[in-house]
Amino acid sequence: MDARDQILKQIDERQEEWLRLLSELVRRPSENPPGDTRAAADCVVEHLKRQGYAPEVIEPRPGMVNVVAATDRGSGRSVILNGHLDTFPVGDRNGWERDPFSGDIVDGKVFGRGVSDMKAGTTASLIAFCLLAELRDAWKGRITYAAVADEETMGPWGANYLVDHHPRLRADAVIIGEPSTPSTVRFGEKGMVWFTLTARGQMSHSAYPHHGWNAIFEVVEALAELRELEAMTWPVPEEFLRSIDEARATTTAMLGGGTTDILSSVTVNAGVIEGGTKINLTPDHCRAEVDVRVPPGVSTADILRVVGRIVRRHRGMGYELIQRSEPNWTSPSHEFLQTVRKTATAVCGEAPYFNISAPGTDSRVFRRVGMPVAVFGPTPYSLGAANEHVTVRDYLDVIRVHALSALEFLRSG
Repeated sequence: MDARDQILKQIDERQEEWLRLLSELVRRPSENPPGDTRAAADCVVEHLKRQGYAPEVIEPRPGMVNVVAATDRGSGRSVILNGHLDTFPVGDRNGWERDPFSGDIVDGKVFGRGVSDMKAGTTASLIAFCLLAELRDAWKGRITYAAVADEETMGPWGANYLVDHHPRLRADAVIIGEPSTPSTVRFGEKGMVWFTLTARGQMSHSAYPHHGWNAIFEVVEALAELRELEAMTWPVPEEFLRSIDEARATTTAMLGGGTTDILSSVTVNAGVIEGGTKINLTPDHCRAEVDVRVPPGVSTADILRVVGRIVRRHRGMGYELIQRSEPNWTSPSHEFLQTVRKTATAVCGEAPYFNISAPGTDSRVFRRVGMPVAVFGPTPYSLGAANEHVTVRDYLDVIRVHALSALEFLRSG
């Protein structure tokens, strides 16, 4: 029996085993903050050891545990299967219909915090790795599995740390099971710039405003000027625009009208504003935290140049960079992305569209050092909200697509 058929047969016959593994991972809390992934990493390590592998456990910061395993079959291509272990916090439990760490399987759905983002994808990649390792005589090269910490806060102790310090975290292609829906292969993501605007004014009694200088008014005016970024024309690549436009109907169905236009545009959000002391005093201080999202074709340096120009127009104003990430993408015409699309078409029965993600993922880390990345994961139901879940069908299809895409790519090298 061909390796491809063996993989499909194994997935069909061992569905209950794979569902139990996902439920067990959901039962291991790994909320970020605080970002402690020890319990979740233990679940991954336990499974790998049961399968006869000796995973490497890497803990660059106490509690933030990463797990790496690899199988090497000599010269040939290499693939990384990557997923993160940390999740959003549960938040208010009152809206949950069941324990957020139950991992309950009900009516063809798996429930729990982080199951869509992204324990289903991380578990699917783990299973795909083990299946391919069992069939190591069917391919040449190297396959690496990485379950990482510190993704939800875009921190330095997960994928960033491994890519910078771990020699196995280099490959000819990477696949990540971030939630995307079976109708989409994500090939890129927007960048972001987070910064704080601050203004110092002059306090006075509000009955005599001419004696003071209103720091809140200054920040509000600057925020209005920052919206200029949304109206500016930017050099977004044509291939990128064409791909997301082809996915417009799917994007609209999932995320509402106007989403495709947002993906190719700069957006500005003032998420926090604080200032002043008392209603009848002219405020002498104000600060605002601003989030600018940036499409491919625009650099974070481009954004910061405009921010600096606006800040210089205003008395007593400055800004401080909090964090930034460049927009990043892999050409949809890349062989690996085409392989993932072809595989997903065969598995799911319809050809997925190429699209990008507005939020950031660990894809940016691998692309930063030149690795092509495809994202294919389950449909995210109630992501980050109460009653988060994925369907059993999506979960099993992600296992199939990850395993078969990696197999095809390794064999064709």
